[in-house]
This record gives sequence, structure tokens and C-alpha cells, in this order.
Amino acid sequence: MATYVIELNDAGVRLATAERRLAESPGYALLQGDRLLLGERARAEARLHPRHVQSQFWSRLSTDTLPQPVPRARTVADLAYAHLLDLFAGTDASEAGAGRAEVVFAVPGQFDRNQLALLLGIARECPFRAVGLVDMGVAALAAAGASPGTAMHVDGQLHRSVITRIEVGEDLVRDRVDDTAATGLISLQDAMVGLIADAFIRETRFDPLHEASTEQRLYDSLGSWLGQLALAGEALLELDTGRNSYRVSLHRDRLVERLRPRYEQLAERLRVHAGGPAEIHLSSRLAELPGLRATLESRLEGCTVITAADDAVQQGAFAHLDRIRRDGERLAFVTRLPNAANAHGAASSRAPAAPPARSSEEPAAPPQSPPVPEAPKPVRPTHVLMGHEAWPLGSEPRTIGGSNGYGSAEFPERQCTIRVQDGGIRLDPEYGSGITHQGEVVERTLYLTVGEQVLVDDRVALTPIVVHQGV
Repeated sequence: MATYVIELNDAGVRLATAERRLAESPGYALLQGDRLLLGERARAEARLHPRHVQSQFWSRLSTDTLPQPVPRARTVADLAYAHLLDLFAGTDASEAGAGRAEVVFAVPGQFDRNQLALLLGIARECPFRAVGLVDMGVAALAAAGASPGTAMHVDGQLHRSVITRIEVGEDLVRDRVDDTAATGLISLQDAMVGLIADAFIRETRFDPLHEASTEQRLYDSLGSWLGQLALAGEALLELDTGRNSYRVSLHRDRLVERLRPRYEQLAERLRVHAGGPAEIHLSSRLAELPGLRATLESRLEGCTVITAADDAVQQGAFAHLDRIRRDGERLAFVTRLPNAANAHGAASSRAPAAPPARSSEEPAAPPQSPPVPEAPKPVRPTHVLMGHEAWPLGSEPRTIGGSNGYGSAEFPERQCTIRVQDGGIRLDPEYGSGITHQGEVVERTLYLTVGEQVLVDDRVALTPIVVHQGV
């Protein structure tokens, strides 16, 4: 029976055997009337029909109803299911026959327990059998191993970069996961396209963003242009509109300067989570970005930046298939694998052994943050402040907006669900709600401490607070 690995990174969901990659498809879906396009075909029309494109169905995997459902896809999970079927179509895996293929999912670290369970439910409807779940960052490091101490795996998705801190000894043990929208690949592409469009306007008086068709051509050309700039440092960029051809000269340094503030935000996140010297394992996708590796090397003193192999996740998962695969058992989410560097003699000294990995018959929830020694006990919020109104918090979840939710007069549609948890509140946004935190759209579960604030609909502040009873 053939075994395959699926890497669930929406920048390019990959299907592979131990020997080769069979398919790669970006996490785009175009829903227009009765049309449902997926992967590269949807991405190729993303700028032509922006209101009909979905690109967050993997990062926000849920059973929420889509804003514009079509007969073949009414929920977010329906799109994920359709994308998996599309990924398999026409490959050796589909030719293996229904139910005869086995699949190990390499999963992004930000997936929570509910998303892992939903993924397995989707897989049960697919023409293959899911036999394993492994953290993508741990699998990537397991391919070649790492030096004892702390390692950080950084990978780029469409809407965020995911940072996985891994404690390295004889084993690679995932410690915590964080993400940042500052270096999501789409936002980085938008910044680079904006700079290039400005160059066309300045040098040719042609605005490639004025029409959707030329905007799409600009995005389609970005990858090859970045390749030219990586080789030569400066390149003549040509854009053929079908009616005319326009050329501008661009230096790579200008792109680096445009992206530097975003790179520095990522570097600061890494510095905080590393807490000292560490190996920074950069995925090949991120390493291709102009100037990112150099920026991290200059900003992270005492850290070593390493570019991971393009097939690191694939090779790491297959190298430890015996530890990941479950036959006839309920699947566990594997977040600990052996450190290959020990086997190769690369580790000259060993760090103290990592604590035992969590084991469970059900998918384990990703850790949110490590305990801080001797930290003061967090204050438990009693109310949530919305604008100038304080609403009580209890043990039960509360909704913001909607017919029975807090602030229903302000928000007729449900915006999020909140519940008291671990000395703060857990906030689960509704799909497409547009809640923002520190200027970034909240797309997944967020934990707020007392006094920390989010904006609902860019106009109403929501803040967990403590109300003391009078003496």
C-alpha cells in the first residue's frame, strides 16, 4: 500500500512520496456562480475576480458557512475537501485506487485541536486513509537535525509566517508556536507589487494596477522577476499588456528597503521567542524573499540562520514514518521526533534531555506559551468592556453581536465568541468578522490578558477588565 505525505501550507499544499513530489497547489478557491476553481487556476484569476476568491480556507479551517456559497462548497471545510480531491486528481496517488492510499498530514503549528479533528473528518470522506499527523516544523528539522539547545523553524504561509520553537537534545520537541501577519506571503507580494507599479508609473506613466487584467499579469510575473533580481541584483522588468509592452529598471535593494520593516517585525518575534542564541531554520519559501536572510542575520545576534531544504518536511516525515504512522489506532498529533544530528555525529555536546512528549489518543492541542518561572498569577477578568459598556463574564462562553449576544444593538451579526481562560479571555472570531489586534486582522483564536484590546469593525474597542466590588 502506497504512503504519501501532504504538507498543509496554503502557500502550496504538497503531495509527495518518499522519492518525489507529485503535486503542489496553492490554497486559492474561486467561487463564482456555479464555477468552483481551485489551486493555481483560481490564483490565476484572483486579481480578475477579487470578491469571489477565498484564500484562507486552510488557515481558518472550520465548518463556518462561506460568504458566497456555491453548490459544491457551502462551508469553509467544503473548500478544503474539494482542494484535497483536486490535489490528488491525475496523480499516481489517485491511480492507486480508492482507499488503497495512505496519507500522513504534515500540519502547520497554529492548527488547534478542533481543526485537527475536522481535518481527520474531511480525510475520512477522501479516497485515501489518514494514518498520521505530524507538526510541520518538527518534521522539517527532523530531516537533517539541529544542534543542541534551541531551534526556531520559520515558514511562510499566504497570510502569516509561523514560528515554531523547538527544544533540541536527543529529540526535537516542539515547545511553542507563534505567528505573525507581517510576513504573510500575500502581504509581502502586495508590497513588492506596489513598489514595482510605482516604478512603471514614474518611468512610463503606465499604471499596471488601473485594470484588473494588467494587475493579474503583474502578479503572475513577480516570481520570474524576483529570480532575475536574485541573480543580477538589477533587472529590466518587462510587462506585456497584449496591446503594449512596458519596461522599467529595478534594483533589488529597493525591494529590500520596502520590505525591511516587515522583516524587522519577524526578527523581533524570533528574538523574543529564542531568548538567546538559537538556530533559525528558514523555510525555502521565505529564504527566497529578497534580503530576508541577511536582515535576520544582522538583527539576531548570536543566532545562526540556516536555509532548510525545499523537501525538508517531506524527507523528515518519511525518515520517521515508523513513529508517525498509526495503523488501526486513533491518531496522535506528533510533536516530538528523534534528532538526526545525533545519529550523524553533528552534535558535539548535548543539551539536557527534553521533557517527555505529550501523548494522547486524540490530536493534541498546540501549546500556546510556556510557563514563566515565578511569574505572578494572572488576574482573572470579571467583565468585558465594549465601548463604554461593561458586560459580565462567567464560566460559560459569550458571543459578541448576534441576536442573543453582547452588543447586539451595535452588531446584528455575530462577531466572535469569548470565554474566560487562563487568567484572560479566549476570543474565537467568526469567519470574515474583521476584528483587529495591534493593526492585524484576527483570523484565528486569540488570547487576551486584562487590559489588552481588540477593535470590532474598526470602531468599537473590546477589552477584558476587572471590576472590584465596593468595600
